[in-house]
Amino acid sequence: MRVAMYWHNGRSLGHTAESAKIAAALLDASPDVRFAGLTGAYRGLGMLPDAVDVVKLPSFANFDDPQGWRFRSRLGFAEDEFFAVRGELAQVFLRHYRPDVLLVNHLPSGAESELAPALQERAYTSAVLTLRGVLFDRAKTNREYFVGEVADHIARTYERITVHAPPEVFRLEEHYDVPQELLGRLRYTGYLADPSPLTRAEARERRGWHPDERVMVASMGGGQGAGHIWAAVVQSLRANRRAFDRALVVTGPYLEDAALRQVQAESAHLDGTTVVTYDDDLPTAMKGADLFVGAAGSNMISEVLSVAANAVLVPRQLRESEQSIHVGLLGRRGLVRTAGLQQVLDGALDDLVGEALAHPLAPDVPHLLGGARRYPQVLDEVVR
Repeated sequence: MRVAMYWHNGRSLGHTAESAKIAAALLDASPDVRFAGLTGAYRGLGMLPDAVDVVKLPSFANFDDPQGWRFRSRLGFAEDEFFAVRGELAQVFLRHYRPDVLLVNHLPSGAESELAPALQERAYTSAVLTLRGVLFDRAKTNREYFVGEVADHIARTYERITVHAPPEVFRLEEHYDVPQELLGRLRYTGYLADPSPLTRAEARERRGWHPDERVMVASMGGGQGAGHIWAAVVQSLRANRRAFDRALVVTGPYLEDAALRQVQAESAHLDGTTVVTYDDDLPTAMKGADLFVGAAGSNMISEVLSVAANAVLVPRQLRESEQSIHVGLLGRRGLVRTAGLQQVLDGALDDLVGEALAHPLAPDVPHLLGGARRYPQVLDEVVR
């Protein structure tokens, strides 16, 4: 079976991490699967299984500012020309590869409708739209997914719509106006990550940490535009310095150079603190830590629950509410702690980190996990 998966880019690692989990599950399930990734992501591609062949689209940065999104092509293209180039590349590749299944992550027509020509040409047998669960606020989600021509497009194009959330936590049809025609195509996978097979002691041994060390780990995913949040995180480490022996700060490979230098400088006088841009075994570190502080993205939430981490999660979006909504649902279930972005910037992490260290959470929810392993069944449904 030939599979192609498109994910647009991202200023973080979440879309790539999701695609990697899905690819791994499909490849594990069948030796006959051939998996191609079609993406503009340029960091974190090492998460993908070796058997995945990546067709690289030109990359862009999209900065989340209160005034609006700021687009920047890495190659200097004007925005319209940039997405036209990407769309042509995608169309030509799919025309020749002719996958049995095309998986499209998050954006039904691709970024700025760049996939529209390829989808109209339909050089594939079946298509599946993959959604993270919570999308945006109700009005924006209905406008961009579930009303008018965009809803008709989804109905014409996609045989299935997978939702990377457990229905016990979030159901699209209870929050958005999902058309009746699409309801029967929804498949709730649960969070994609598998429950960790490691004990805390095993995770610490793998990381080379002493069993009695008090360890904090922090990560803002890909990290793009997160310099202001990192300043608050490092301040919280400083305020709680006597409560831990070791801290691992994983800034993210997309964090801007100037912001990275600032994090390194502010952490230099915190004994036992290590700053890295990327850690290829972060879930093991999260499993072994006494506390994890991280971004509240969908993939990060999945990994927090997979390792039963004692976590404080920060919704880092300025112009979207998805992370605030999602982490709020989990916070009300007592699975994570959280504070709003402005609260974090105003210093709320100082006390919240202390509280989390004194009264740790240990979410034990294996029934909400393992979503990637359900993908072979979904593909079987559409290629029969």
